Amino acid sequence: MKKFRYISAIILIFTSCVEQFDISDELPDNIAESILVVEATITDAIEVQKVFLKRASNLGQVNLQEYDYNPNLREFPVEDLTNYEENAAVTIVDDMGIRFDFSESEPGTYLSNSPFAVEIGSEYQLQVTTSINEDIRSDFRNVPGKSQITNLYAERIVNDSGIEGMAIYADGDDSSGIADHFRYVYEETYKIIAPKWTDKEINVIFEGNLINETPILEVVDRPQEEQTCYGTANSTDIILESTINLEFPEVKRKLVRFIDRDNAILTHRYSILVKQLVQSQSSYQYYERLRSFTKSESVFSEIQPGFLEGNLKSSAGTPVIGYFEVSSVSEKRIFFDYEDFFQGEELPPYFFGFNCERILSPPLLRIDGCPTPISEQVGFELVEYLDLNDGSLNDFLLISCPGPYLVTPRICGDCTLLGSNVKPDFWID
Repeated sequence: MKKFRYISAIILIFTSCVEQFDISDELPDNIAESILVVEATITDAIEVQKVFLKRASNLGQVNLQEYDYNPNLREFPVEDLTNYEENAAVTIVDDMGIRFDFSESEPGTYLSNSPFAVEIGSEYQLQVTTSINEDIRSDFRNVPGKSQITNLYAERIVNDSGIEGMAIYADGDDSSGIADHFRYVYEETYKIIAPKWTDKEINVIFEGNLINETPILEVVDRPQEEQTCYGTANSTDIILESTINLEFPEVKRKLVRFIDRDNAILTHRYSILVKQLVQSQSSYQYYERLRSFTKSESVFSEIQPGFLEGNLKSSAGTPVIGYFEVSSVSEKRIFFDYEDFFQGEELPPYFFGFNCERILSPPLLRIDGCPTPISEQVGFELVEYLDLNDGSLNDFLLISCPGPYLVTPRICGDCTLLGSNVKPDFWID
């Protein structure tokens, strides 16, 4: 059973593929933990191409009790279940012997030394030599067709589960007329506005090192933008479509993304960039089989024994997970506001269900039955400044445990906990 967990976690790392091997066989721990995971899809877009390399680590050693709970997000940090494969030599070669070399930009991430695009009619092979001189080779792959997204649009719907929300649909085809299989990925970006932001924050000048020694605090101008931020997330599901059995090989109303109307990412402004990748039949079948193993939302889910066949081989004869894919890509982006579809209606709950209307005023000193002193909460970056506590608020906790300042949970007053305070270049307000 432990062996199945290893393989399951590795698959979910990249939602990629594996060299053919029977995972029902006994797989020694040292092999299971050292399997190389390759994510490599190169396209006909002229850009810096990317290859990602990782190795699995021991799931059995995961212990969340070893990590601090993050009260700002009400969650434990998720342990990285993989080890980055560093110092590898990565190259892509075509059938004419032209090389495209890659360099490691950060652990496990390899970028082509210059932008390039694959061409229809040529074949390409991925070659990887690891730091321990293990050679990984794919078979030669070609571009299976020419991708074209003809339309991308959003609609307010009630899905089959009775949940109301926003559906993102794509129309598309293979403009070359020779491909019938497609895969979709997306990147979504959303505007975040901290509902209890102010332009001030609290600094702790003196913590008060002795018992009953009063800390010294000051209210200062906030040094950076923390009111408006932008969150970004990439698709994780395997989204496939085939037109092989259709009279007209066109994709119509493909549901790429559904967002519950209570999802906080819809609160202000939302954007999604959808990419359509043309797939070969073997690539499509691989992802289709893989999808059947990854329906569980838990990375610890276990898969059943069976075969998964990919196109990567190791000189050492050990399994390699991944599928080197050569594809044509087409993309479109749309924007919309919550008000565009839910005009005058109640906004979604705030992120992680935080009640940002709850106001606190922690005391300066530790008092039984009262919140943790404000100097400690500020020191641990748990709260943000709202205002001076002038005693005008009729709240039992504020009256019984009065402090000098009114504060709010950090997530309600500092958007950088949820996203970047730098507006993306593509963003349109």
